[in-house]
Amino acid sequence: MALAPQLAVVAWLVLAAAPLELHTDAVDHRLTETGLRARVGDDLDAWTISVRPGSTADALEVRLRGPDGATRTRRLVLTGATREDRSRELAASLTLLMDEAPSPPRGGKPATPPPPARRPPYSGWLGLGPRVEAGPKLVEGGIDVMGGAWLLREHLQPIASLGLGGAAPEDVSLFHLRFGGGLAAGAPLFDRRIWLGGHVLAHALRSRLRERDHFRVDWTSSTEIGATLQYRGRRLFLGARTGVDLVLPARPVPGHGARIRRGPAQWMLGLVVGVVFG
Repeated sequence: MALAPQLAVVAWLVLAAAPLELHTDAVDHRLTETGLRARVGDDLDAWTISVRPGSTADALEVRLRGPDGATRTRRLVLTGATREDRSRELAASLTLLMDEAPSPPRGGKPATPPPPARRPPYSGWLGLGPRVEAGPKLVEGGIDVMGGAWLLREHLQPIASLGLGGAAPEDVSLFHLRFGGGLAAGAPLFDRRIWLGGHVLAHALRSRLRERDHFRVDWTSSTEIGATLQYRGRRLFLGARTGVDLVLPARPVPGHGARIRRGPAQWMLGLVVGVVFG
């Protein structure tokens, strides 16, 4: 008889620590817990589940607290005719609710989060657009095909460039082919959508001049120095650059003396529309 109070205390502690608390007579506690353990095994001990009567006779309010610490509340409607049927039905429903919630693997170790998505080693752009140059006595227009890549945490851009352009001052026509490249240095802004910096592009410039029936071909150098502003969407690329184009040596147009001269410095504006890759 002296052991009776101690056994009562032990039984109370076991029930208090049980993962499943049933506050309803609609189901059988033992059958429900047995069905749950048959389905989830020892993982049941990591959960705290409370079942109370619902607003109707066949409804139950279920409260689950998982190993992640989150609490979930659900409403279940049982259709079984007997307590045994409803107990099995409740065990199956609780198993589905537990499967929906993330939980650590067996052993209690937290799940390893998936590694973050790796950015490609580099990304770049390719596009084309118009170009305008203006000097004291000469205005030119043309089109450029350009491409570049963002490197060194997107602070440096090597750029390649190919351009066609020309002008028609008075009775003379000029046609230019330029090719070369250079570097732009700057930084990304506004969640990497805007890139702002400065650039230096060096080109070999082949000029073809026609005056009446006379032709002349010259090779000079063209160095573009200025500022660059770029926008990059998921695939769309927009670029704008402006600055000074240094043409050395400066060449007067034959037959016009100093009235029409290309160089040594001309203001330029270029736009590019293209695609982003990488």
